Amino acid sequence: MLGCNRGCGVGKLSLHGVSPMSLRVGFTLIELLVVIAIIAILAAILFPVFSQARDKARQTSCLSNAKQVGLAVLQYTQDYDEKYPSNHWGIYLILVQPYMRNWEMWRCPSYSGVYTVRICFWVNNASGCASIPVEPPPLGRVITGWLSNSDVMGGWDNWPPKPITRVQEPAATVMMAENDNWPPREGAINNPPTSLPWTGHMANSTCRWAWHAMFHNRWNVDPRHGSGRLGAHHMDGLNFIFADGHAKWQKQPPFDCAAWVPALSRGQMDIRNQTAIGAGCNPTNTSGGGSSAAGTWCGQN
Repeated sequence: MLGCNRGCGVGKLSLHGVSPMSLRVGFTLIELLVVIAIIAILAAILFPVFSQARDKARQTSCLSNAKQVGLAVLQYTQDYDEKYPSNHWGIYLILVQPYMRNWEMWRCPSYSGVYTVRICFWVNNASGCASIPVEPPPLGRVITGWLSNSDVMGGWDNWPPKPITRVQEPAATVMMAENDNWPPREGAINNPPTSLPWTGHMANSTCRWAWHAMFHNRWNVDPRHGSGRLGAHHMDGLNFIFADGHAKWQKQPPFDCAAWVPALSRGQMDIRNQTAIGAGCNPTNTSGGGSSAAGTWCGQN
């Protein structure tokens, strides 16, 4: 009968020659915490990069649409005695549509509002026209991320459309810019049929009010003003369409009033200085619409 050394018995397992690491079946708590910390650090680094990449893609898509919008406006001027479409109650959104054939061109993939176009242009500003939407589109509502520069195109307060010959430096003169819009933004398109939703500006007049060429305070970027009409849709900046039809993104709007008001000379006025004195970009150094001194000068020039 074979003998058995001390310690030998049923259920006994020899560990001789077995590595301690081969017996581990999981990670320690410290190791798991280290892995989680590394993942958290990588996420903190990469998520903003991914967000910026998405914003850049939307900005590029919007810029592509902007070029088409600019081309459509210029095509319109060639068919209408070299005059811009009026922006009176947003009618330009309808007038240039035959040259675009796609309502989505007005929409910014980042931020857009809704504007209800009225019939006032067609009825020579007849009493009560501001309560009647134009057709098409359905209920007169257009989703748009753009506003037109009425000091280039004309139409503010029903002044006549302006001729393209007024613009002496088209490559440096703003024709359209991305607008200030506010909640519910695009959601207002589904408002009750009897309402006239307005959740985004469709025009500005820097000539009448210099702060129209600034960002609204809600965007938290400078230059800003409580009645600013520009919106920082992309990376704290915005896209512009210039009078020669080209489009580009800029961090800030042009400060020289002449970039907004073709009747002014370069270096003559600055939107920030005119805002500081409560004036528009006009020689009267006042602000206002209608038949005011500023309104009259801006309509005539």
